[in-house]
Amino acid sequence: MKDYYHEEKEFALAGIEKDIFISAMCGLCNDDEVTHYMVNGLYPGNREQIGKLYDDAVSGRHVVFAVIDKKARTVYGFVGLYEIQWQPRFAEFRIILDRKLWGRGIGTAIAVFVVSYAFERLNLNKVWLGVNEENKRALQSYEKAGFKKEGVLREEVYRNNRYYNAIRMSILRSDYEHS
Repeated sequence: MKDYYHEEKEFALAGIEKDIFISAMCGLCNDDEVTHYMVNGLYPGNREQIGKLYDDAVSGRHVVFAVIDKKARTVYGFVGLYEIQWQPRFAEFRIILDRKLWGRGIGTAIAVFVVSYAFERLNLNKVWLGVNEENKRALQSYEKAGFKKEGVLREEVYRNNRYYNAIRMSILRSDYEHS
C-alpha cells in the first residue's frame, strides 16, 4: 500500500484497494458503536454489499482515501469527497473511523487535510456534510476543522428505534482562505 497525499502523526491517507476496503469496511459497518448515529449499520453488511460500496467509491464521482497506521499498515477507516459536482464545484465530506482513533484529534486533522485537498487540488468552492445532532464529538471535530452550521434537517435519520435531527454543515473556499 503506497501512501499518497498526506501524513499526520502515525497515520497516513492512501489510495484504496478492493480487498482491504471490503475487509476493513465490513468491520466498521458492523460495529454498533462506530455506526450508532449513522444510517450505515442499520442492517448487517456482508462482503458482497461492501464490494458494491467499493465499486461506487472508485466510480469517478468520489475521491476516497484509506486511513492507515503507518507502522502496522492497518486500515482504521475511510474518508472522502462524495458526489463531486464539477459545475457548481461542491462535494459531500464523509468519514468513518475505528473507535480506537476517537478522541485523539486524528479525525479533525484528516478533515482539515481533505478540505484543503478539495480547495487546492480539486478547485471546489464548497464542502458540505450532514451529522447527527446528538453526535457531539463529531460536531466539535467538524467545527474545529472549519465547518459552519447551515441548518437543521428535522428527523432526518432513523436509527436506534428513533428519529434524529441532522445538522447540515459546510465550509466555503472563502472560509478556508481566511482561516
